[in-house]
Formats: sequence, C-alpha cells, structure tokens
Amino acid sequence: MNNSIIVDYGANTDGHDDLPPSITEVDSESNSMAQMEDFNKKIHKIYEQFSSLLKRKKLANQLSDPISVQELIIEAEQLNIIEKAPFYIAKCLFTDQIVKEIGVYRMLLYQFCTKNTTRQRFLLDGIEAIINENEEMQEKLLNTEDISKVFYELYQKDIVSEEVFYHWHEQESTELIDESIATKIRNCAKKFIEWLRTAEEGSDEDDDRY
Repeated sequence: MNNSIIVDYGANTDGHDDLPPSITEVDSESNSMAQMEDFNKKIHKIYEQFSSLLKRKKLANQLSDPISVQELIIEAEQLNIIEKAPFYIAKCLFTDQIVKEIGVYRMLLYQFCTKNTTRQRFLLDGIEAIINENEEMQEKLLNTEDISKVFYELYQKDIVSEEVFYHWHEQESTELIDESIATKIRNCAKKFIEWLRTAEEGSDEDDDRY
C-alpha cells in the first residue's frame, strides 16, 4: 500500500488562501495602521524641523527680517509643507497675546499668506488649534470682543481676506478641534463677520470699532 503524501503543486501553498477572512482582514488592517503610524511620525518630524528653525529665528528676533522670512519660506517649500506652514506658524508662535503678536509677526504672516486662500485658511485652523489646546487662551479669548479683535487684526493687516473668513465661519472645523470649542469660536466671531459684511458693502464708519 502506498502511503506517500501527495502534494498538489497546483494549489496555493503560501497559506493565505486557507486563512479565514477575518484573519486576512486583521493582517491588512494591521499593515494599514503601521503605515499610518509611520506617516504620522514623518509628519511630526517635518513639523519639528520647521518649528525648530522658526523658534531659532524668533529667539534671534529675526522674524521681521526679510532674509530670514525668505529662508523660512524656502525651508517650508523643501519640506513640502508650504501650504500648511501657516498652521504650524500659528501653533508655534501665538499665545494669549495674539493680537499684539499678529502685529509683531506681520511680515512673516503676510509673506506666507498673501494672495493664497488655502494658506489663509490653514492660519485660521492653526489659531483654532492653539486655542483648543490652551485653557488659558480659552479663558481669555473665548468671548466676542477678543475674538473680534484677533480677526480684525488679521483682516486689517491684509493677512486674511473676507472670503476666507466667510468660508471658515460657514464650514465645520477640522477633526483636530473639539466640537464645542469650534462652536464657541464661531459664535464669538459672529459680530466680526456681520461687521465685515457691512464693511464690504462700503461702510467704513466702524473701522475704529475694535
């Protein structure tokens, strides 16, 4: 009697076809999670690299220097984050003294954001993010008067346009922002948005309102 084992070489012997679907799905999901983790690490490294240069320029009081600002723009382009750079700038530089800081960093903000609505929106998202993460800023800024001052300063200094403010106010925030905080910020901004619509219609009487 022949007891030899017969191997069907036409079958798939790599083991995958015999695994239950649930196991192959878990394996695929694990690979996806690993890829996402690697991607997040890469993004974090890029952010740290750009932020490190930004902080060095800040400590050296060079953020109003045209050459230093250009170096930051080149760095952002090389890191392929030029569109999102204003988000990182907001998170890195702004504190509860944001109204004054907008004036101090006006050249930097203007050069990164001028005539680019995507970057302007990322700047607003960055401001939302830093408020979301900082309880002191929430306590000081989450009111109609102070949010209006922040946005008016961005508008008055030609950093963020009317259209971007309108679009931001009408849209939901990113998933990074707590929904309640995002709602409070937009509620506090209503007065400014109303004023902005009036100003756009030709009424400049309230320029000194804030």
